[in-house]
Amino acid sequence: MKVRFVPAERRAARHVLTSEEMQAADHHAIGVLGIPAAALMETAGRHVARAAASMAPPGARVAIVCGRGNNGGDGLVAARHLAEWGRRVEVVLAAPPEALSGDAAPQLAVARALGLPVHPATEAQAFEYLPAPGSFALVVDALLGTGLKGDVRGVAVEAIAWMNGHGAPILSVDTPSGLCGDTGRVLGAAVRATRTVALAASKLGQWLHPGPEYVGELVIADIGIPALALTGRGPVRRVLDDDDLATLRTPRAADAHKGTFGHVFVLAGSVGRTGAARMVADAAMRAGAGLVTIGTTAEALPQIGAQVYEVMTEVGFGGDVERMAARLATRDAVVVGPGMPVDAAHHAFLLDLLPRVEVPAVIDADALNHAAASPGVLRRGGPRVLTPHPGEAARLLGATTREIQADRPGAATRLARLTGAVVVLKGAHTLVARPDGRLAICPAGNPGMATAGMGDVLAGVIGALLARGLSPEEAAEAGVLWHARAGDVAAERGTPTTLIARDVIAALAEVEKRTCCRA
Repeated sequence: MKVRFVPAERRAARHVLTSEEMQAADHHAIGVLGIPAAALMETAGRHVARAAASMAPPGARVAIVCGRGNNGGDGLVAARHLAEWGRRVEVVLAAPPEALSGDAAPQLAVARALGLPVHPATEAQAFEYLPAPGSFALVVDALLGTGLKGDVRGVAVEAIAWMNGHGAPILSVDTPSGLCGDTGRVLGAAVRATRTVALAASKLGQWLHPGPEYVGELVIADIGIPALALTGRGPVRRVLDDDDLATLRTPRAADAHKGTFGHVFVLAGSVGRTGAARMVADAAMRAGAGLVTIGTTAEALPQIGAQVYEVMTEVGFGGDVERMAARLATRDAVVVGPGMPVDAAHHAFLLDLLPRVEVPAVIDADALNHAAASPGVLRRGGPRVLTPHPGEAARLLGATTREIQADRPGAATRLARLTGAVVVLKGAHTLVARPDGRLAICPAGNPGMATAGMGDVLAGVIGALLARGLSPEEAAEAGVLWHARAGDVAAERGTPTTLIARDVIAALAEVEKRTCCRA
Protein backbone atom coordinates (compact mmCIF):
# COMPACT_ATOMS: atom_id res chain seq x y z
CA MET A 1 0.00 0.00 0.00
CA LYS A 2 1.56 3.28 -1.10
CA VAL A 3 1.50 5.99 1.57
CA ARG A 4 1.93 9.78 1.26
CA PHE A 5 1.83 12.53 3.88
CA VAL A 6 0.28 15.91 3.05
CA PRO A 7 1.62 18.50 3.68
CA ALA A 8 5.35 17.95 4.22
CA GLU A 9 5.09 18.54 7.98
CA ARG A 10 4.02 15.08 9.07
CA ARG A 11 4.75 14.62 12.78
CA ALA A 12 1.10 14.78 13.79
CA ALA A 13 -0.01 12.77 10.78
CA ARG A 14 2.30 9.86 11.72
CA HIS A 15 -0.06 8.87 14.52
CA VAL A 16 -2.38 5.89 13.99
CA LEU A 17 -5.70 6.06 15.86
CA THR A 18 -8.76 3.96 16.50
CA SER A 19 -12.13 5.49 15.67
CA GLU A 20 -12.76 6.18 19.36
CA GLU A 21 -9.38 7.89 19.76
CA MET A 22 -10.04 10.00 16.67
CA GLN A 23 -13.40 11.07 18.06
CA ALA A 24 -11.75 12.03 21.35
CA ALA A 25 -9.09 14.01 19.47
CA ASP A 26 -11.81 15.88 17.55
CA HIS A 27 -13.62 16.73 20.78
CA HIS A 28 -10.39 17.88 22.42
CA ALA A 29 -9.44 20.07 19.47
CA ILE A 30 -12.89 21.66 19.30
CA GLY A 31 -14.04 21.69 22.93
CA VAL A 32 -10.77 22.25 24.78
CA LEU A 33 -8.43 23.94 22.31
CA GLY A 34 -11.24 26.00 20.76
CA ILE A 35 -10.57 25.17 17.13
CA PRO A 36 -13.83 25.76 15.21
CA ALA A 37 -15.33 22.55 13.85
CA ALA A 38 -16.23 24.35 10.63
CA ALA A 39 -12.57 25.28 10.13
CA LEU A 40 -11.52 21.64 10.46
CA MET A 41 -14.19 20.60 7.96
CA GLU A 42 -13.12 23.29 5.53
CA THR A 43 -9.47 22.15 5.68
CA ALA A 44 -10.45 18.51 5.37
CA GLY A 45 -12.68 19.18 2.37
CA ARG A 46 -9.97 21.17 0.66
CA HIS A 47 -7.51 18.29 1.04
CA VAL A 48 -10.10 15.93 -0.44
CA ALA A 49 -10.71 18.32 -3.32
CA ARG A 50 -6.99 18.56 -4.10
CA ALA A 51 -6.71 14.79 -4.18
CA ALA A 52 -9.79 14.56 -6.39
CA ALA A 53 -8.48 17.25 -8.74
CA SER A 54 -5.30 15.23 -9.25
CA MET A 55 -7.44 12.27 -10.33
CA ALA A 56 -9.92 14.11 -12.59
CA PRO A 57 -8.80 16.73 -15.15
CA PRO A 58 -10.57 20.09 -15.64
CA GLY A 59 -13.94 19.58 -17.28
CA ALA A 60 -14.29 16.04 -15.94
CA ARG A 61 -17.57 14.92 -14.43
CA VAL A 62 -17.24 14.00 -10.71
CA ALA A 63 -19.86 12.35 -8.48
CA ILE A 64 -19.63 12.93 -4.73
CA VAL A 65 -21.71 10.51 -2.65
CA CYS A 66 -22.46 12.15 0.71
CA GLY A 67 -23.87 10.71 3.92
CA ARG A 68 -25.52 12.53 6.78
CA GLY A 69 -22.51 13.07 9.08
CA ASN A 70 -19.21 14.94 9.05
CA ASN A 71 -17.93 12.63 6.31
CA GLY A 72 -20.70 13.95 4.07
CA GLY A 73 -19.89 17.51 5.14
CA ASP A 74 -16.27 17.03 4.06
CA GLY A 75 -17.56 15.80 0.71
CA LEU A 76 -19.78 18.85 0.29
CA VAL A 77 -16.84 21.19 0.97
CA ALA A 78 -14.82 19.24 -1.61
CA ALA A 79 -17.70 19.58 -4.10
CA ARG A 80 -17.63 23.35 -3.79
CA HIS A 81 -13.87 23.59 -4.36
CA LEU A 82 -13.91 21.17 -7.27
CA ALA A 83 -16.66 23.16 -8.95
CA GLU A 84 -14.59 26.33 -8.54
CA TRP A 85 -11.61 24.52 -10.09
CA GLY A 86 -13.50 23.62 -13.25
CA ARG A 87 -14.88 20.13 -12.58
CA ARG A 88 -18.51 19.27 -13.34
CA VAL A 89 -19.60 18.18 -9.88
CA GLU A 90 -22.81 16.35 -8.97
CA VAL A 91 -23.71 15.49 -5.38
CA VAL A 92 -25.50 12.26 -4.58
CA LEU A 93 -27.11 12.69 -1.17
CA ALA A 94 -27.71 9.32 0.49
CA ALA A 95 -29.74 10.78 3.36
CA PRO A 96 -32.75 13.06 3.73
CA PRO A 97 -31.53 16.70 3.65
CA GLU A 98 -33.13 17.38 7.02
CA ALA A 99 -31.18 14.48 8.56
CA LEU A 100 -27.75 16.02 7.95
CA SER A 101 -26.04 16.71 11.27
CA GLY A 102 -23.48 19.13 12.68
CA ASP A 103 -21.63 21.26 10.18
CA ALA A 104 -22.73 19.12 7.23
CA ALA A 105 -26.14 20.84 7.03
CA PRO A 106 -24.75 24.36 6.41
CA GLN A 107 -22.43 22.93 3.76
CA LEU A 108 -25.42 21.45 1.92
CA ALA A 109 -27.09 24.86 1.99
CA VAL A 110 -23.96 26.46 0.50
CA ALA A 111 -23.76 23.82 -2.23
CA ARG A 112 -27.38 24.40 -3.19
CA ALA A 113 -26.96 28.18 -3.11
CA LEU A 114 -24.09 27.80 -5.55
CA GLY A 115 -26.34 25.78 -7.86
CA LEU A 116 -24.50 22.48 -7.58
CA PRO A 117 -26.67 19.56 -8.77
CA VAL A 118 -27.86 17.48 -5.81
CA HIS A 119 -29.45 14.08 -6.47
CA PRO A 120 -31.46 12.82 -3.51
CA ALA A 121 -31.08 9.06 -3.09
CA THR A 122 -32.67 8.37 0.25
CA GLU A 123 -34.12 4.99 -0.70
CA ALA A 124 -32.38 1.96 -2.14
CA GLN A 125 -34.23 2.01 -5.44
CA ALA A 126 -33.21 5.62 -6.03
CA PHE A 127 -29.79 4.45 -7.20
CA GLU A 128 -31.45 2.75 -10.15
CA TYR A 129 -32.22 6.18 -11.59
CA LEU A 130 -28.79 7.74 -11.10
CA PRO A 131 -26.44 8.15 -14.07
CA ALA A 132 -25.23 4.85 -15.47
CA PRO A 133 -21.75 3.42 -14.80
CA GLY A 134 -19.10 5.14 -16.87
CA SER A 135 -20.81 8.51 -16.73
CA PHE A 136 -18.28 9.96 -14.26
CA ALA A 137 -14.50 10.26 -14.42
CA LEU A 138 -14.25 10.02 -10.62
CA VAL A 139 -16.48 9.02 -7.73
CA VAL A 140 -15.82 10.52 -4.28
CA ASP A 141 -16.96 8.34 -1.37
CA ALA A 142 -18.05 10.63 1.47
CA LEU A 143 -20.76 8.29 2.69
CA LEU A 144 -19.74 6.78 6.03
CA GLY A 145 -17.00 7.70 8.50
CA THR A 146 -14.71 5.71 10.78
CA GLY A 147 -17.21 5.43 13.61
CA LEU A 148 -19.30 2.71 11.95
CA LYS A 149 -19.81 -0.21 14.36
CA GLY A 150 -22.39 -2.58 12.89
CA ASP A 151 -22.93 -3.84 9.37
CA VAL A 152 -23.87 -1.38 6.64
CA ARG A 153 -27.63 -1.24 6.15
CA GLY A 154 -30.36 0.30 4.01
CA VAL A 155 -29.55 2.84 1.36
CA ALA A 156 -25.83 2.75 2.24
CA VAL A 157 -25.63 -0.82 0.89
CA GLU A 158 -26.97 0.34 -2.47
CA ALA A 159 -24.73 3.40 -2.45
CA ILE A 160 -21.64 1.25 -1.93
CA ALA A 161 -22.74 -1.16 -4.67
CA TRP A 162 -23.32 1.77 -7.03
CA MET A 163 -19.85 3.23 -6.35
CA ASN A 164 -18.06 -0.12 -6.68
CA GLY A 165 -19.95 -0.99 -9.85
CA HIS A 166 -19.42 2.33 -11.54
CA GLY A 167 -16.06 1.50 -13.10
CA ALA A 168 -14.54 4.89 -12.31
CA PRO A 169 -11.69 5.47 -9.83
CA ILE A 170 -12.95 6.03 -6.28
CA LEU A 171 -11.56 8.51 -3.77
CA SER A 172 -12.66 7.77 -0.19
CA VAL A 173 -12.87 10.43 2.51
CA ASP A 174 -11.09 9.41 5.74
CA THR A 175 -11.73 5.68 5.20
CA PRO A 176 -13.58 3.56 2.64
CA SER A 177 -17.24 3.39 3.63
CA GLY A 178 -18.06 0.07 5.28
CA LEU A 179 -14.48 -0.65 6.43
CA CYS A 180 -14.05 -0.95 10.20
CA GLY A 181 -11.64 1.76 11.32
CA ASP A 182 -10.33 -0.40 14.16
CA THR A 183 -9.93 -3.89 12.70
CA GLY A 184 -9.81 -3.52 8.91
CA ARG A 185 -12.77 -5.89 8.58
CA VAL A 186 -15.57 -5.34 6.07
CA LEU A 187 -18.84 -4.53 7.82
CA GLY A 188 -21.19 -6.24 5.39
CA ALA A 189 -20.10 -4.23 2.35
CA ALA A 190 -17.28 -1.78 1.72
CA VAL A 191 -16.04 0.59 -0.96
CA ARG A 192 -12.92 -0.52 -2.84
CA ALA A 193 -11.13 2.78 -3.14
CA THR A 194 -8.40 3.75 -5.55
CA ARG A 195 -7.13 6.31 -3.05
CA THR A 196 -8.11 7.24 0.50
CA VAL A 197 -7.48 10.61 2.17
CA ALA A 198 -7.14 9.88 5.89
CA LEU A 199 -7.88 13.03 7.86
CA ALA A 200 -5.52 14.08 10.69
CA ALA A 201 -4.14 10.56 11.11
CA SER A 202 -4.46 7.15 9.56
CA LYS A 203 -6.80 4.70 11.24
CA LEU A 204 -5.66 1.38 12.67
CA GLY A 205 -7.94 -0.69 10.44
CA GLN A 206 -6.33 0.79 7.34
CA TRP A 207 -3.16 -1.14 8.19
CA LEU A 208 -4.76 -4.46 9.13
CA HIS A 209 -5.78 -6.87 6.41
CA PRO A 210 -8.03 -6.93 4.52
CA GLY A 211 -8.15 -3.17 5.12
CA PRO A 212 -5.28 -2.21 2.79
CA GLU A 213 -7.00 -4.00 -0.09
CA TYR A 214 -9.89 -1.51 0.20
CA VAL A 215 -7.88 1.62 1.02
CA GLY A 216 -5.80 1.75 -2.16
CA GLU A 217 -3.18 4.50 -2.02
CA LEU A 218 -3.27 6.13 1.42
CA VAL A 219 -2.83 9.90 1.69
CA ILE A 220 -2.54 11.19 5.26
CA ALA A 221 -3.60 14.83 5.47
CA ASP A 222 -2.90 17.21 8.34
CA ILE A 223 -6.17 19.13 8.81
CA GLY A 224 -5.02 21.32 11.68
CA ILE A 225 -5.56 19.15 14.75
CA PRO A 226 -2.40 19.62 16.85
CA ALA A 227 -0.32 16.60 17.85
CA LEU A 228 -1.25 17.39 21.45
CA ALA A 229 -4.83 16.40 20.70
CA LEU A 230 -3.80 13.20 18.92
CA THR A 231 -1.62 11.80 21.72
CA GLY A 232 -2.19 10.69 25.29
CA ARG A 233 -5.47 8.89 24.53
CA GLY A 234 -4.40 5.28 24.69
CA PRO A 235 -1.47 3.35 23.28
CA VAL A 236 0.78 5.46 21.09
CA ARG A 237 0.85 4.07 17.56
CA ARG A 238 2.72 5.63 14.67
CA VAL A 239 3.84 5.00 11.11
CA LEU A 240 7.56 4.46 10.49
CA ASP A 241 9.13 6.98 8.11
CA ASP A 242 12.42 8.62 7.09
CA ASP A 243 13.07 9.88 10.62
CA ASP A 244 13.52 6.27 11.71
CA LEU A 245 16.35 5.86 9.19
CA ALA A 246 18.33 8.82 10.51
CA THR A 247 21.20 6.51 11.47
CA LEU A 248 21.76 5.74 7.77
CA ARG A 249 22.58 9.40 7.20
CA THR A 250 25.41 9.44 9.77
CA PRO A 251 28.75 9.66 7.92
CA ARG A 252 31.56 7.33 8.93
CA ALA A 253 34.55 8.97 10.58
CA ALA A 254 37.68 9.12 8.46
CA ASP A 255 39.69 7.26 11.11
CA ALA A 256 37.09 4.52 11.69
CA HIS A 257 38.09 0.86 11.68
CA LYS A 258 36.15 -2.39 11.55
CA GLY A 259 35.87 -2.54 15.33
CA THR A 260 34.12 0.83 15.31
CA PHE A 261 30.98 -0.66 13.80
CA GLY A 262 30.56 -3.69 16.00
CA HIS A 263 30.94 -7.44 15.85
CA VAL A 264 27.84 -9.59 15.29
CA PHE A 265 27.87 -13.24 16.35
CA VAL A 266 25.37 -15.31 14.35
CA LEU A 267 24.41 -18.50 16.19
CA ALA A 268 22.58 -20.31 13.43
CA GLY A 269 22.54 -23.00 10.77
CA SER A 270 22.65 -26.77 10.61
CA VAL A 271 23.08 -29.44 7.94
CA GLY A 272 20.52 -28.81 5.21
CA ARG A 273 19.85 -25.27 6.48
CA THR A 274 23.17 -23.54 6.07
CA GLY A 275 21.67 -20.84 3.86
CA ALA A 276 19.88 -19.26 6.81
CA ALA A 277 23.13 -18.56 8.65
CA ARG A 278 24.80 -17.22 5.52
CA MET A 279 21.94 -14.83 4.75
CA VAL A 280 21.92 -13.47 8.29
CA ALA A 281 25.66 -12.88 8.08
CA ASP A 282 25.56 -11.33 4.60
CA ALA A 283 22.71 -9.01 5.61
CA ALA A 284 24.58 -7.95 8.76
CA MET A 285 27.64 -7.09 6.69
CA ARG A 286 25.55 -5.12 4.16
CA ALA A 287 23.82 -3.29 7.03
CA GLY A 288 27.13 -1.93 8.26
CA ALA A 289 28.51 -4.32 10.86
CA GLY A 290 32.29 -4.22 11.01
CA LEU A 291 32.75 -7.92 11.78
CA VAL A 292 30.52 -10.98 11.63
CA THR A 293 31.15 -14.48 12.95
CA ILE A 294 28.90 -17.47 12.26
CA GLY A 295 28.76 -20.05 15.03
CA THR A 296 27.13 -23.22 13.74
CA THR A 297 27.14 -26.99 14.27
CA ALA A 298 30.30 -29.00 13.78
CA GLU A 299 28.63 -30.90 10.93
CA ALA A 300 27.60 -27.72 9.06
CA LEU A 301 30.83 -25.81 9.63
CA PRO A 302 32.80 -27.13 6.62
CA GLN A 303 30.01 -26.27 4.18
CA ILE A 304 29.43 -22.78 5.59
CA GLY A 305 33.14 -22.06 5.88
CA ALA A 306 33.69 -22.92 2.23
CA GLN A 307 30.96 -20.52 1.05
CA VAL A 308 31.66 -17.26 2.90
CA TYR A 309 34.31 -14.62 2.32
CA GLU A 310 34.06 -11.62 4.65
CA VAL A 311 32.60 -13.70 7.49
CA MET A 312 34.43 -15.79 10.11
CA THR A 313 33.14 -19.21 11.17
CA GLU A 314 33.45 -21.51 14.17
CA VAL A 315 31.54 -24.22 16.04
CA GLY A 316 28.84 -22.53 18.08
CA PHE A 317 26.36 -25.16 19.20
CA GLY A 318 27.01 -27.83 21.79
CA GLY A 319 29.86 -27.97 24.26
CA ASP A 320 30.15 -25.91 27.41
CA VAL A 321 27.34 -23.34 27.85
CA GLU A 322 29.35 -21.10 30.17
CA ARG A 323 32.23 -21.01 27.72
CA MET A 324 29.89 -20.01 24.87
CA ALA A 325 28.25 -17.34 27.05
CA ALA A 326 31.70 -15.92 27.79
CA ARG A 327 32.47 -15.96 24.09
CA LEU A 328 29.29 -14.04 23.24
CA ALA A 329 30.01 -11.49 25.95
CA THR A 330 32.99 -10.29 23.89
CA ARG A 331 30.75 -9.48 20.91
CA ASP A 332 28.54 -6.42 20.39
CA ALA A 333 25.35 -8.21 19.30
CA VAL A 334 24.05 -11.73 18.79
CA VAL A 335 21.55 -13.19 16.32
CA VAL A 336 20.34 -16.62 17.36
CA GLY A 337 17.92 -19.08 15.81
CA PRO A 338 17.80 -19.14 12.00
CA GLY A 339 18.20 -22.69 10.72
CA MET A 340 19.40 -24.01 14.07
CA PRO A 341 18.91 -27.67 15.04
CA VAL A 342 15.59 -28.61 16.62
CA ASP A 343 16.55 -31.78 18.56
CA ALA A 344 16.37 -32.20 22.34
CA ALA A 345 20.09 -31.67 22.97
CA HIS A 346 20.12 -28.30 21.21
CA HIS A 347 16.85 -27.39 22.92
CA ALA A 348 18.49 -27.85 26.34
CA PHE A 349 21.64 -26.01 25.20
CA LEU A 350 19.69 -22.98 23.99
CA LEU A 351 17.43 -22.71 27.05
CA ASP A 352 20.53 -22.79 29.24
CA LEU A 353 22.40 -20.27 27.09
CA LEU A 354 19.77 -17.59 26.45
CA PRO A 355 19.52 -16.25 30.04
CA ARG A 356 23.33 -15.91 30.09
CA VAL A 357 23.53 -13.71 26.99
CA GLU A 358 23.98 -10.17 28.27
CA VAL A 359 24.78 -8.37 24.99
CA PRO A 360 21.90 -7.17 22.79
CA ALA A 361 20.38 -10.13 20.95
CA VAL A 362 17.96 -10.84 18.12
CA ILE A 363 15.98 -14.00 18.90
CA ASP A 364 14.53 -15.46 15.72
CA ALA A 365 13.06 -18.54 14.07
CA ASP A 366 13.78 -21.86 15.81
CA ALA A 367 15.20 -20.14 18.88
CA LEU A 368 11.69 -18.77 19.43
CA ASN A 369 10.18 -22.22 18.93
CA HIS A 370 12.57 -23.67 21.51
CA ALA A 371 11.77 -20.83 23.92
CA ALA A 372 8.02 -21.39 23.55
CA ALA A 373 8.36 -24.30 26.00
CA SER A 374 9.74 -21.88 28.62
CA PRO A 375 9.02 -18.25 27.66
CA GLY A 376 10.52 -17.03 30.93
CA VAL A 377 14.02 -17.45 29.48
CA LEU A 378 13.30 -14.54 27.15
CA ARG A 379 12.93 -12.16 30.09
CA ARG A 380 16.39 -12.92 31.46
CA GLY A 381 19.68 -11.69 30.11
CA GLY A 382 20.43 -8.56 28.10
CA PRO A 383 18.30 -6.44 25.76
CA ARG A 384 16.22 -8.49 23.34
CA VAL A 385 14.53 -8.08 19.96
CA LEU A 386 12.18 -10.94 19.12
CA THR A 387 11.27 -11.40 15.46
CA PRO A 388 8.42 -13.95 15.24
CA HIS A 389 6.15 -14.66 12.34
CA PRO A 390 2.50 -15.25 13.35
CA GLY A 391 2.99 -19.00 13.91
CA GLU A 392 5.95 -18.45 16.24
CA ALA A 393 4.06 -15.71 18.08
CA ALA A 394 1.14 -18.10 18.52
CA ARG A 395 3.38 -20.74 20.11
CA LEU A 396 4.88 -18.19 22.50
CA LEU A 397 1.45 -16.90 23.54
CA GLY A 398 -0.32 -20.26 23.65
CA ALA A 399 -2.72 -19.15 20.93
CA THR A 400 -3.54 -20.12 17.35
CA THR A 401 -2.17 -18.40 14.28
CA ARG A 402 -5.72 -17.37 13.40
CA GLU A 403 -6.07 -15.64 16.77
CA ILE A 404 -2.77 -13.79 16.28
CA GLN A 405 -3.81 -12.59 12.84
CA ALA A 406 -7.23 -11.53 14.12
CA ASP A 407 -5.59 -9.02 16.48
CA ARG A 408 -2.01 -8.42 15.38
CA PRO A 409 -1.50 -5.21 17.41
CA GLY A 410 -2.84 -6.86 20.55
CA ALA A 411 -0.72 -9.98 20.05
CA ALA A 412 2.49 -8.02 19.46
CA THR A 413 1.87 -5.85 22.51
CA ARG A 414 1.04 -8.83 24.75
CA LEU A 415 4.20 -10.64 23.70
CA ALA A 416 6.33 -7.53 24.32
CA ARG A 417 4.89 -7.18 27.81
CA LEU A 418 5.24 -10.91 28.54
CA THR A 419 8.91 -11.01 27.59
CA GLY A 420 10.04 -7.45 28.31
CA ALA A 421 11.52 -7.43 24.79
CA VAL A 422 10.93 -5.40 21.66
CA VAL A 423 8.76 -7.57 19.40
CA VAL A 424 8.78 -7.47 15.61
CA LEU A 425 5.63 -9.28 14.46
CA LYS A 426 6.36 -10.01 10.82
CA GLY A 427 3.77 -9.98 8.06
CA ALA A 428 2.00 -7.50 5.83
CA HIS A 429 2.69 -4.12 7.49
CA THR A 430 5.07 -5.55 10.08
CA LEU A 431 4.53 -4.28 13.62
CA VAL A 432 7.18 -3.25 16.16
CA ALA A 433 5.86 -3.38 19.73
CA ARG A 434 7.61 -2.04 22.82
CA PRO A 435 6.95 -3.38 26.33
CA ASP A 436 5.46 0.00 27.35
CA GLY A 437 2.65 -0.38 24.81
CA ARG A 438 4.00 1.82 22.03
CA LEU A 439 3.54 0.38 18.55
CA ALA A 440 5.12 1.24 15.20
CA ILE A 441 3.68 0.17 11.84
CA CYS A 442 5.79 -0.36 8.73
CA PRO A 443 4.17 1.22 5.66
CA ALA A 444 6.55 -0.44 3.17
CA GLY A 445 7.01 -3.95 1.77
CA ASN A 446 5.23 -6.03 -0.84
CA PRO A 447 3.79 -9.55 -1.35
CA GLY A 448 6.95 -10.64 -3.16
CA MET A 449 8.67 -10.68 0.23
CA ALA A 450 6.58 -13.68 1.27
CA THR A 451 9.37 -16.10 0.43
CA ALA A 452 12.05 -18.14 2.16
CA GLY A 453 14.92 -16.31 3.84
CA MET A 454 13.31 -12.86 4.22
CA GLY A 455 13.22 -13.24 8.00
CA ASP A 456 16.90 -14.24 8.06
CA VAL A 457 17.79 -11.05 6.20
CA LEU A 458 15.74 -8.94 8.61
CA ALA A 459 17.42 -10.57 11.63
CA GLY A 460 20.83 -9.78 10.17
CA VAL A 461 19.95 -6.15 9.52
CA ILE A 462 18.65 -5.64 13.06
CA GLY A 463 21.67 -7.45 14.49
CA ALA A 464 24.01 -5.11 12.63
CA LEU A 465 22.19 -2.03 13.89
CA LEU A 466 22.41 -3.34 17.46
CA ALA A 467 26.15 -3.90 17.00
CA ARG A 468 26.48 -0.35 15.67
CA GLY A 469 25.11 0.95 18.97
CA LEU A 470 21.41 1.51 18.38
CA SER A 471 18.97 0.65 21.16
CA PRO A 472 16.72 -2.40 20.65
CA GLU A 473 13.80 -0.06 19.89
CA GLU A 474 15.76 1.99 17.36
CA ALA A 475 17.37 -1.05 15.76
CA ALA A 476 14.07 -2.88 15.37
CA GLU A 477 12.21 0.09 13.88
CA ALA A 478 15.02 1.19 11.56
CA GLY A 479 15.76 -2.42 10.57
CA VAL A 480 12.16 -3.21 9.72
CA LEU A 481 11.73 -0.12 7.55
CA TRP A 482 15.13 -0.50 5.83
CA HIS A 483 14.42 -4.16 5.06
CA ALA A 484 10.90 -3.44 3.74
CA ARG A 485 12.03 -0.57 1.53
CA ALA A 486 14.82 -2.75 0.17
CA GLY A 487 12.14 -5.28 -0.71
CA ASP A 488 10.26 -2.59 -2.61
CA VAL A 489 13.42 -1.54 -4.46
CA ALA A 490 14.11 -5.16 -5.36
CA ALA A 491 10.55 -5.57 -6.64
CA GLU A 492 10.99 -2.45 -8.80
CA ARG A 493 14.10 -3.99 -10.35
CA GLY A 494 12.31 -7.24 -11.11
CA THR A 495 8.83 -8.34 -10.13
CA PRO A 496 7.26 -9.46 -6.85
CA THR A 497 6.98 -12.97 -8.28
CA THR A 498 10.71 -13.25 -8.98
CA LEU A 499 11.87 -11.63 -5.73
CA ILE A 500 14.19 -13.66 -3.48
CA ALA A 501 15.83 -12.82 -0.17
CA ARG A 502 19.29 -12.18 -1.64
CA ASP A 503 17.75 -9.47 -3.82
CA VAL A 504 16.80 -7.62 -0.64
CA ILE A 505 20.35 -7.80 0.69
CA ALA A 506 21.58 -6.34 -2.60
CA ALA A 507 19.00 -3.52 -2.44
CA LEU A 508 19.95 -2.31 1.06
CA ALA A 509 22.60 -0.03 -0.43
CA GLU A 510 20.10 1.63 -2.79
CA VAL A 511 17.76 2.42 0.10
CA GLU A 512 20.66 3.96 2.04
CA LYS A 513 21.62 6.09 -0.97
CA ARG A 514 18.06 7.31 -1.47
CA THR A 515 17.68 8.09 2.23
CA CYS A 516 20.97 9.97 2.45
CA CYS A 517 20.16 12.01 -0.66
CA ARG A 518 16.88 13.18 0.93
CA ALA A 519 18.63 14.34 4.10
